[in-house]
Order: sequence, then C-alpha cells, then structure tokens
Amino acid sequence: MNESKPLTPVQYLAQFSPEASRSFQELRSAVMESGPLDRNTCELVTLGAFATVGNEASFKTHARRLLQEDVPTAALRQAVMVTFAATATFGDVIAALRWIDDVAQ
Repeated sequence: MNESKPLTPVQYLAQFSPEASRSFQELRSAVMESGPLDRNTCELVTLGAFATVGNEASFKTHARRLLQEDVPTAALRQAVMVTFAATATFGDVIAALRWIDDVAQ
C-alpha cells in the first residue's frame, strides 16, 4: 500500500503555476526576514494564525517545520493557547492541540 505524504499547499500550487509558487515563497521569506523576530518566533505566530482560522493542512506543515528545528512541542501548544479567547474558540484550540499530537507522533 502506497501511503505518500500529501502535497503541501505550496507544492500543490507549483503543479499548476511554478512561478506563482516561487513568488509566494519569496514573499513569505521577505516577510519573515523583515523585522527583529527570529524565524521560529515568526513560525509560532503563523501557527497561532492557522489555528484561529482552522487551516489544518498549513498548520501541520508549519508545526512539522518547527519540530524539525527542535522547537519544543510545549512551545507549539503555547502558540495555540495564546489565541484562546482572543481570536480562537474553544473548539479551534482543541482541534489545533490535536493537530500537534498528530504531527508530534
């Protein structure tokens, strides 16, 4: 049985428009490098945003990236929890915490 990993949104876009995919990645890099926050802090902010809007696929992509950078799972959970009752509902937070569990396994 072939269980290949699903494409990330950027990889999926690249199938149809490699130029748009590259441009998107360049824009995101410029944004991430435009201020005093380090890359992992920016990724944690992004993670909280994806939790708030319920974007599971992108959330998991960024969560994997953080875990590969040896960011503690507890930091990912805190990035989700700080959205609680500010921008995210109880259900959003629980869903995102479960997504972290999925990725951390």
